[in-house]
Amino acid sequence: MSTNKRRLSKRVEALRSKTDDQFSEWAIDGALNALASAKNPLRLNFFSTAMRILFEHIMDTRSPEDEVGNANWFTCERKDGKPTRWQRAKFAIQGELSETLVKRKLRIALPPLRKRLLDAVDELSKHVHGRENTIIRDVKEQDAVAEETIEAMNAFLDALHECREAVLKPIAEALDGAAIDALLSETILEIDELATHHSVDEIYIDDITVQKIGADSIKYRVTGSIGVRLQWGSDSDLRRGNGAETEQDFPFSCEFQLPLDDPWDLELASVSYDVDTSRWRDMIAPDE
Repeated sequence: MSTNKRRLSKRVEALRSKTDDQFSEWAIDGALNALASAKNPLRLNFFSTAMRILFEHIMDTRSPEDEVGNANWFTCERKDGKPTRWQRAKFAIQGELSETLVKRKLRIALPPLRKRLLDAVDELSKHVHGRENTIIRDVKEQDAVAEETIEAMNAFLDALHECREAVLKPIAEALDGAAIDALLSETILEIDELATHHSVDEIYIDDITVQKIGADSIKYRVTGSIGVRLQWGSDSDLRRGNGAETEQDFPFSCEFQLPLDDPWDLELASVSYDVDTSRWRDMIAPDE
């Protein structure tokens, strides 16, 4: 593989860390496989199809048309009333966060991205629907088009992540403590069902992310593990040797949903959590 093709492949591979589901990874794998097929005259067309699928999948998952249409910044620009491609891309990046908050407080500038991204998507469409007079067979020309597409997609996903990181930064430390408080203050049903008694020993926070910026709320997600002591029988049963206890760790997730007009006031948060005890249940389940 030439130096240029290796560079392009690395740039496509870099997209993987900026996506968060299996289908996106499949699309990226498809784009990588297409780039590797230097002798295929439809190499650019297959690459464009994979990248177009990736872009449309991100639009479908992060900016449903009905949610975009309800955003407070949305203005109808099409005769059919549907949001434009840029409006959907914009919603994927910032949800319904106001222009003032995004530009002045989060310091994220979207206008420079607009033309670059839309031109790249238009170019993808041209090669997805390839015709005899539009096929580019020269490898260097293919690489040039692919590079523009990759750079635009990287810029788009960078903007998406930068917005989420900027929203998260003022509240990250508070979310850390709030997740711990939520787990300590509530009876955890998933664990309570496993033994006669349980106590929480340690809680570890692994990651804090912005899961979704929606039409009227923002959802933060905290993940980690919770270390507990499980006890069967009473303390006196344990002393007599008739009880049992063990220490176990379980993964957990905790979600905080806040209104967009005040995305950093945890007193307004709706909180939910989940502790995954499936591994323990599978381990103690009788063999069939």
